[in-house]
Amino acid sequence: MPDSPAAEFDAYAGDYDAAINRGLKFTGETKEYFAETRMRWLKDRLGAQGAHPRTCLDFGCGTGTSASLLMEGLHLEQYIGFDPSSESVAEAIKDHPHGNYSFVHEADLLPRNHFDLAFCNGVFHHIPVAARAEAFQRVYASVKPGGWFAFWENNKWNPIVHLLMSRVPFDRDAIMLFPAEAAGQMKTAGFRIVLRDYLFVFPASLKALRPLEPTLCKLPLGGQYLVLARKD
Repeated sequence: MPDSPAAEFDAYAGDYDAAINRGLKFTGETKEYFAETRMRWLKDRLGAQGAHPRTCLDFGCGTGTSASLLMEGLHLEQYIGFDPSSESVAEAIKDHPHGNYSFVHEADLLPRNHFDLAFCNGVFHHIPVAARAEAFQRVYASVKPGGWFAFWENNKWNPIVHLLMSRVPFDRDAIMLFPAEAAGQMKTAGFRIVLRDYLFVFPASLKALRPLEPTLCKLPLGGQYLVLARKD
């Protein structure tokens, strides 16, 4: 991932959560709701595949907001977060002084063929288009054979997503990936696509309808999508 996005996130490292919540205000939820729902959904999807990862790479971890959720939700033994923003990594280290957490901002320090799971949420729309293939290849190299890649992204088909992202300073100029585009690049990197789901259809004002979301997860309606892939 290039230096310019890293420099941008260096500037927002101390105010990242507040900026995200300003963008999400329209949904009636905070980032915690989305993070916890993503984790439950991913745990169920991995469990259905008989996958119980013990080591996890959080690719584009930012300030480490997913670290505890991944460690506790998936019962991990090791978590390593990578982000090219040194200021974001510094915040993550400060916020996670205990436990088997590691954070790095140099991609060359990531071990190869090591992780049971690579996790990525809302990162690739910040990576310049020309650099995305290399980023996917780096994730592929870090996952062990038989390991998994859980790729979460904002759904470019959803017009509300465009509105929400326009309210976040570091998301306004981001270039999102269509789901098929993301899956295609993952396949090119070497992954086998196992499933594609869409989540977050209903805002807080319609939360009574959220039990319907599992029945709608194959329709491109939700605010985010998951592409779950495997390195065979």
